[in-house]
Amino acid sequence: MVHDVEDDFSKSLFYISTHLVVSCTSSETQVEESMRLLVIPLVTLLFTLIEASVDCSGVWEDESKNQLGNTNGGAFRLRLLHHRHPCSPDGHQTEASFSWLRSMSLERERQLATRLFYRRHRRHVPPTNISAPVISAGAFYGFVAQVGLGTPPTRQTVLVDTAASFSWVQCFNDDDGQRFDPGASTTYRKLPCTSPSCLPVTGNTSSPGLCAVQENRCLYYINYPDWSVSAWRVGTDTLTFGDGEAIPGFVFGCSNNYMGVFGRYAGTFGFGNGNLSFLSQVQGRTGQYRAFSYYLPFPTSVAYIQVGAYDEGGLEFTPMYTRGSDYYIALTGITVDGCSLELTGSWASPRASVVSCYLDLGTGFSVLPSQVYEKLYEAVDERIKGYDRVRSWPGCFEPAYLSTERVIPAVQLHFSNGVRLPLDEQKLLFKAHDGMLCLGFAPGEYYLLGAMQMQMMYAAQDVEKSRMGFSSSN
Repeated sequence: MVHDVEDDFSKSLFYISTHLVVSCTSSETQVEESMRLLVIPLVTLLFTLIEASVDCSGVWEDESKNQLGNTNGGAFRLRLLHHRHPCSPDGHQTEASFSWLRSMSLERERQLATRLFYRRHRRHVPPTNISAPVISAGAFYGFVAQVGLGTPPTRQTVLVDTAASFSWVQCFNDDDGQRFDPGASTTYRKLPCTSPSCLPVTGNTSSPGLCAVQENRCLYYINYPDWSVSAWRVGTDTLTFGDGEAIPGFVFGCSNNYMGVFGRYAGTFGFGNGNLSFLSQVQGRTGQYRAFSYYLPFPTSVAYIQVGAYDEGGLEFTPMYTRGSDYYIALTGITVDGCSLELTGSWASPRASVVSCYLDLGTGFSVLPSQVYEKLYEAVDERIKGYDRVRSWPGCFEPAYLSTERVIPAVQLHFSNGVRLPLDEQKLLFKAHDGMLCLGFAPGEYYLLGAMQMQMMYAAQDVEKSRMGFSSSN
């Protein structure tokens, strides 16, 4: 397969080179048309060659021969792929547009606002009516891992969500044979309504108090902001690590009713601060240090997320706080080429020098209050060179074709304890269509640090010591 593609690729190069020589004597219009007709199949063949040369089994099994393995330091590590990686279930889908990614980021922010609202009014609402909707791991901008589940263990390709405190997989048979079949596992057990674990489940889903009374089954229902739905029953089974170590009694949702983008994935695993998150259950059952660290990949690379002890070398720490299942840190400033932007606080405190910035790796773009977003856009517009502002696309710039100079201003996010997160061009600007560059931020109401600004850097969320570490080499 790869050899045939390489032959086709070589032939295409020869064909293009010979035809370009002939077309030099043609008119400019003919040359442009020839270039268009020839480059399109060349690019197609190039991507086909890249995809064909990727061994997906090797991608998952390369490191320590285990997808989910125990590291030398005792931590448990999951290999992590960007959802656009060729070995991801979503790797061959059409790339999401800038407007769609921004709207999905704002949907996740609205879900955060809903959770915060319920927590503020908790004492005024009957406990059985309190719910905090769990949000999607950004199926159009997320990260993918594999986990082993059941006895014998089967691999499940799931989305990783640091803002969710519940995990679930699809539990029905389909053509690809990759869904979890509870009937085939000798250790699967349905969770009864009387189980102490059933109450935390209902607090982590969109409809609390769900229970099939006659069958005594704990149920769940999750409605996601991108209109995806996951629902059915809650069960327990063995989570098996690649080196043979197993964690029995892992609580998760077993879905036989889903809608939306999750058809391409087995499910989602949450790393939030709730009692039933993947983080909490692995830590609680193994005695691991309560922390998770990660290195987020680009679409063509492979990285990891791990639970437990981590390497503190090269990290600069800022205090990290929790509010329910959510994590947040203190943002103290934003600078553009050294010039500070005035931060805007919440509705209760319109002007603030320090604001809460929530952490959510499932959000594609970071979110800023609209006023701060506009200030950032204006500041970048004043200092960027070689690009013009696009009036019809707020937050975007297009190449100034008469300019040969290309300069992107230096933007930094500042957190307490003097920790800084520099944003290079790949972390600041999203490449949209026709060479357009757009801010990788969305205008909203809250401060939300998303995945685009955290890619290709080492970070640790140390829940046990209430701190977050950013790599000082960014």
